[in-house]
Amino acid sequence: MYDANAYLQSCFYRFEQMIALLEQKQRELEAENQRLREQLFGPILDDFGDRLQTRLKDQLKDHMDSRLDEKLNDHMADLKSAPPPNITYKVQELHVSELKGTLNIGLTSTASTEQLRALFEKLKIDPEHIAENLHFSQDPAGREDRER
Repeated sequence: MYDANAYLQSCFYRFEQMIALLEQKQRELEAENQRLREQLFGPILDDFGDRLQTRLKDQLKDHMDSRLDEKLNDHMADLKSAPPPNITYKVQELHVSELKGTLNIGLTSTASTEQLRALFEKLKIDPEHIAENLHFSQDPAGREDRER
């Protein structure tokens, strides 16, 4: 006699085996596909990634350099426009036994030559006396020597 139940069970068993084989084959094909992709596109993607990373680093460096330059220029402009916060005269270190002749006072400034000249004009100091003793020397900023 023909047992339909046993036949259906054997069909289901074979069907499950076929599904398991197909799933195994699918995993193998996916792994092979991944291996081929890495083999084909790996060097291209690595090179692209390296170039992209280098370009982004360069752009970031340029941006940061320009921002730093702006901030330094702003800070220097603020320093040049602000009066000195404190002037200390050390008179106690000056010992005068006889007072005669010319007193030469040094001045160090970050101002330009034109700004200093404007300052002297503004102060209305005897320009002839200043002219004979005024000497502009080269400072660390690289301004050229001038005598007036």
